[in-house]
Amino acid sequence: MNRQDAVIASIPSYLRQFVVHQHYDEYTPQDHAVWRYVMRRNIDFLKSVAHPAYIDGLAKTGIGLEYIPHIDEMNERLSKIGWKAVVVDGFVPPAAFMEFQAHKILVISAEIRNFKNILYTPAPDIIHEAAGHAPIIADETYATYLQRIGEYGAKSVFSKLDYEIYEAIRMLSIIKEYPDATPEEVEKAERELDEKVTANTNPSESAFLARLHWWTVEYGLIGKPKDFKIYGAGILSSVGESKACLSPTVKKIPLSVDCTNYDYDITKMQPQLFVAESFEHLLQVLEDFANSMCFRKGGADSARKVIASENVGTIVLSSGLQISGVFTEVLTDKTDIEYFIRTTGSSALATNDRNLDGHGIDYHTDGFSSPIGLLKSYSKPLEDWSGIELENAGIIVGNNAMLEFESGITINGKVENITKDDGKVVLVTFTECTVKTNDGSILFDPSWGTFDMAVGHRIVSAYSGSADKENFNVYPPKSEKKAIKVIYIEKQISLFNLFATLEDYRNSGMTKEKELLSLYRVLKTQYPDNWLIRLELLELVTKVEVLKPLIDEIKDDLSHIASANEETAELINAGVEFITFPQK
Repeated sequence: MNRQDAVIASIPSYLRQFVVHQHYDEYTPQDHAVWRYVMRRNIDFLKSVAHPAYIDGLAKTGIGLEYIPHIDEMNERLSKIGWKAVVVDGFVPPAAFMEFQAHKILVISAEIRNFKNILYTPAPDIIHEAAGHAPIIADETYATYLQRIGEYGAKSVFSKLDYEIYEAIRMLSIIKEYPDATPEEVEKAERELDEKVTANTNPSESAFLARLHWWTVEYGLIGKPKDFKIYGAGILSSVGESKACLSPTVKKIPLSVDCTNYDYDITKMQPQLFVAESFEHLLQVLEDFANSMCFRKGGADSARKVIASENVGTIVLSSGLQISGVFTEVLTDKTDIEYFIRTTGSSALATNDRNLDGHGIDYHTDGFSSPIGLLKSYSKPLEDWSGIELENAGIIVGNNAMLEFESGITINGKVENITKDDGKVVLVTFTECTVKTNDGSILFDPSWGTFDMAVGHRIVSAYSGSADKENFNVYPPKSEKKAIKVIYIEKQISLFNLFATLEDYRNSGMTKEKELLSLYRVLKTQYPDNWLIRLELLELVTKVEVLKPLIDEIKDDLSHIASANEETAELINAGVEFITFPQK
């Protein structure tokens, strides 16, 4: 088993569907030149404005300047700080992305931005995720924050619309990154995303947490609003964003939970950024937000949010019993205290994130329902009863028992089993059982089979997803919207070969005058607009005494290409600054 396969085998099975192999040989020599250009520019600029952990972390996480990093080398370095990395195809569903982080796994896009999007790409790419995310996790406090926000994000309540927005963003990023996309295709993808975002008038808990993630992990600043360093991966990996964020036109706001009220557009530069005092401050803001989340608050209101999501969710009772399924009903009394819950379709019962034996989705195929709460005339919750207390109340395996809840619901049937976990009663199973409301309505009839009564007097937690994901996988299949494979024509392949030739010369230290001159003549006639390879050639030519006259010719070419637009001019001028020219 090779290293990539070994890492993939070590992650939870329900996350493996999103993982692909890095086919390193598919990166073209031009791709490596794009990596080199962006990294040289970024590091030169960031060494004075990025958080110190960034520069220190590059070497610690296997990120070099000259070549796109190999996932095996990254994993060799990351293993020393307790993390892993896997390769994915573009965006993964937000909940899955968060869960990867919760397991201390970085997801790295297999793709690299195309030459046309060298400054910024809306699509995930290896520059953003390897060079942006990986280095900062060498800081232990920040790594704790990244893992914890992943843990909370995986439990946040999300809606169907959240997933539709994710799919629309994924499609737009794919179209914008495809070099041959037409303006009509881009416009259509933008319109579809705008429609989804406009329809999202009531953002979910997951959407709010995603904003916190965006304004910290992706676009965070640290220090003070007027004296800060960069740590957000979206800024660190973007030449354009890293410079733009310093502008006074980008508002700098002290970080607080209030940042979750600011939405973001993944395809544009950000109009405001948030400044954390320290990585410890990040953790505090996260905990402040988490205190408002359903998985911590519990209660009927949290259950209603899970119902509104229309997705599989989990409700945790005070006994520790976890009920997973698509919840459709929670009944409450006049003081909004929950006393009955119901799911539909495949459901499961678990404790400590593991399904109870015989209570998986293959058994609870048509849903699950049960009264919950205190029994009438008893102040002590049933989950805390001892064996003697159960016997005194007639709850004995093999005997008939009649239970009446404070809500008025009654259960009358033969006790078949009493399930305990960690010393608490979590489930009582009845046969020949009738369940009625106080007005006589039938909730369960003996002819329906076995009745499993959930034990717990309160809902203490509620969240999206199942408790035992290994046995109740709720993640949708990997999106069919994949990065569009670019088919290179012969002329492009010839250009890549020229990049490779220059790379060989640079690595070997060999400078062949005739070959370099011949290569330049090919560029002149066949590739008049490619400025990146001219920069690489110019750097080599400066080291060859006999070719010094060629310097001015290449500079003239670059000047002509730069006249096309301001962005190209900026790219070229910045690249020229890295080159040391011989004294005249």
